[in-house]
Amino acid sequence: MNLLKPPSGENRIAAAPEQSVDAQPDWRKYRAGEGDKAGRQITRIYAADDDYVIYFLGSDLYYEIAPELEKDLASADAALARINRLLDANPPKNSREYKENVSILELAADALEMFFCGEKPEALEILNSLRDKLQAKEEAQRRLSYQAGAFVITALFWFFYLLLLWAGWIHLGWEPWILAAALAMAGGLFSVCLNIGSLEVNVNQQKMFLFLAGATRSIVALLAGAGLLLAMRAKMFAGITYKTDPPDIAEALKAAEMFFCFLAGFSETFVPNILSKATDAKAADAKAAAADKAAADKAAADKVTADKVAAAKAADAKAAAAKAEADRLAGR
Repeated sequence: MNLLKPPSGENRIAAAPEQSVDAQPDWRKYRAGEGDKAGRQITRIYAADDDYVIYFLGSDLYYEIAPELEKDLASADAALARINRLLDANPPKNSREYKENVSILELAADALEMFFCGEKPEALEILNSLRDKLQAKEEAQRRLSYQAGAFVITALFWFFYLLLLWAGWIHLGWEPWILAAALAMAGGLFSVCLNIGSLEVNVNQQKMFLFLAGATRSIVALLAGAGLLLAMRAKMFAGITYKTDPPDIAEALKAAEMFFCFLAGFSETFVPNILSKATDAKAADAKAAAADKAAADKAAADKVTADKVAAAKAADAKAAAAKAEADRLAGR
């Protein structure tokens, strides 16, 4: 039975074909250098007893057991399957990955022998610890891929920026915007380095995918830096940066602008919060203007109504006075 055989995967080096020898149908007679049931040459016998045999075919681990040991084997097989998914698949013989695989599988074989000998809780604890170690290693490699993506894009941007600046090929009007983007990317890289330990990754994610995700983080920082500089120079966010009017759109960056561009790349929520507050402020101003207009219209309507009422009262008073005068004259 194949216990741990790494699956073939993307960018893996295929293992050498297994050497075919005469098949041995009785696993209790397995010997190193001879064949197993399938006619594959056994590299070495790791452990053997009347009820089980554990052996290697290259860097792959196999076992055969008597029917009476199959009880409760599912928990051990599940733990071994999780280890299997985390191993390097088909490493070249005598390579570092090959030796690491064999070392890990030897520990798994020890745990399996303990399981067959009745020490099941201890065996499962060893298998689970192996799985945790391998998972931590794979997650660390994927976090480094994400960090590498952010670093490479940021370093390339800074390299070409300094190269073009040194060669004098950058238009002066564009230079502050490119520098703002470069500073924001540096802030984004700093944020990635600080928070890399808390980055959530999955061992099923390809390393190239995480590399591109890290590169995307730097691009988002670039856009944040340019967007913040635009907001500052458009007087949407200038109160804590400039004592007077903001500089012209093509002027060189001020020290405060450099800091806020770096901060825009460092914090993923800084620029969205500024834009959200600016939008809310404009909406509030529009709402206040509409309320003022409604109040003015109501006041004007109330004044017209009051004038009409006053005019009606004056007309009534005048009519009453005229009637009284007419009555007085008629009484004479």
